[in-house]
Amino acid sequence: MKSPICDICLKSGILCPGCQEKVTKGEISELEVDISLKLYNLLQKYKMPQELTFHKAIETDDTVVLVVGENQIGTIVGKGGKVVKSLQKDLEKKIRVIENTDDIKKIAQDLIHPARIAGVNILYLPGGGKKKKLRIPVEDEKKLPIDTSIVEDIILRMAGESVDVVIE
Repeated sequence: MKSPICDICLKSGILCPGCQEKVTKGEISELEVDISLKLYNLLQKYKMPQELTFHKAIETDDTVVLVVGENQIGTIVGKGGKVVKSLQKDLEKKIRVIENTDDIKKIAQDLIHPARIAGVNILYLPGGGKKKKLRIPVEDEKKLPIDTSIVEDIILRMAGESVDVVIE
């Protein structure tokens, strides 16, 4: 398993001086260390493949978004959702899992699943700037697992772009 902390720290459960320095400098958060250790133990417990790449965790009010490698969402969710359910129970927060990308549509789709995206529009602003608008069909509003403001915040943190999420 690849994570923000090294393999030695994962296996021992104690941070080495190098990883501790990363935490002190703010390069990785305490939450990411905690999740890395919990994920490692859960993968061992459920005898799951170790080819998981956990990049980072983004925490909002009541949700933690886990950023994993490409095509690894199923691995971290686990059979029947047992890995994510264990993490949710431990962290006492909702968990959403997304792939590490800067594609706005992909990030949003991972976050709002099972709701759908109707499209992404580019709005050209009078000052020459651009802003993107992510449209969600009104019939999918009840399917949204998280608030649209959280989706906007996560996209800003992941892709560095400001997006308006609208339901229409």
